[in-house]
Amino acid sequence: MKIKEFKLERLFARYKAQAKYTFSQTACEFCTMQEILDMADDECKALWNNLSLGYTNSMGFPPFREAVSRRYNSVRQSDILEVIPEEGIFIFMNTMLDPGDEVIVMQPALPSLYEIPRSLGCKIIRWPLEVTSWGWRLDIDFLADNISPKTKMLIMNIPNNPTGYIPVKTEMDRILNMADKMGTWVFCEETYRGMEHDPAAALPSLADMYSRATVIGGLNKYGLPGTRMGWLVTKNRQVLSDCSIYKDYTTLCSNAPGEVLATIAMRNADALLQRNHKIVLENLAIAEAFFKKNKDMFMWIQPNGGATAFPKLLPPFDVTDMCEKAMNEKELFIIGERAFGLNTNNFRIGLGRRDFSKSLSIFSELVDEMAETLK
Repeated sequence: MKIKEFKLERLFARYKAQAKYTFSQTACEFCTMQEILDMADDECKALWNNLSLGYTNSMGFPPFREAVSRRYNSVRQSDILEVIPEEGIFIFMNTMLDPGDEVIVMQPALPSLYEIPRSLGCKIIRWPLEVTSWGWRLDIDFLADNISPKTKMLIMNIPNNPTGYIPVKTEMDRILNMADKMGTWVFCEETYRGMEHDPAAALPSLADMYSRATVIGGLNKYGLPGTRMGWLVTKNRQVLSDCSIYKDYTTLCSNAPGEVLATIAMRNADALLQRNHKIVLENLAIAEAFFKKNKDMFMWIQPNGGATAFPKLLPPFDVTDMCEKAMNEKELFIIGERAFGLNTNNFRIGLGRRDFSKSLSIFSELVDEMAETLK
């Protein structure tokens, strides 16, 4: 297997240390160690105070898996494999896909969701999100025209990173009905599930909706991405077993401190989610006002959930030039659409951090300078 570089992460590796401001961060406001430890119940305090830094259980820490299971309607602890989120994507796809398999991938998406199948020799059909007058949408008819008994897997990311798109329940039901008729597996990256901007837009996990679904979750929205803790959920015993065997060749097991910290976080998930979603909604209102004020230069496309948005820079400007200018002249790191394998002149903004307003003010300076070039 020969895999292309993960463009998104290579950009972070190249520029993040140089940048004074980051405009495209997806993870929500980070927690401090003390914040998390202050939330610990007596059991977790004892676990932390008596922590052994040895190997941990390869399936995962039972208290953590139990806490994760409570975020679903019908998932049990035994349906969960503890993984680093990107590791889970890698493991599942290497376990399930073979050369020549056909997969349909929702676009835009994290590069791993299409580059790993491509590297395995799969035929990739890209299913693009479209922009309408009311926001992003998936063309369900496109799926109807392209899914077939040959389609091994449908790969989705809901809420979508970077667009913030969430399908409505009737659309999701139709998608899963088509997949079921064709015997297609569905894989969904659900890191930001639970962070819907309108509670009415919330969907159950696909793990609760479809028997051939496998989903990935993580701690980005709770503010603990540095623990490198996440999970893979499937109700298929054989798939879970195969993934656990493959994990022996990747991380084998998680880090012991991260497991306890993640358990504390998941036992306090509602409080952490409420804190960070409040930040997202406040920043979303600020961003919407800014981009609508500058509608001659940008198309603002309203996200439905998650901690990101994906506005479009309008001609005659080029988004790659804008990102380079931002970094070189303002020390402001912005991720353009090419990191997602696109050529659409969109760019990602992150809404989950308390310093968003400062980054936006630096970006505003850049926008004013760009506007001056048109006069």
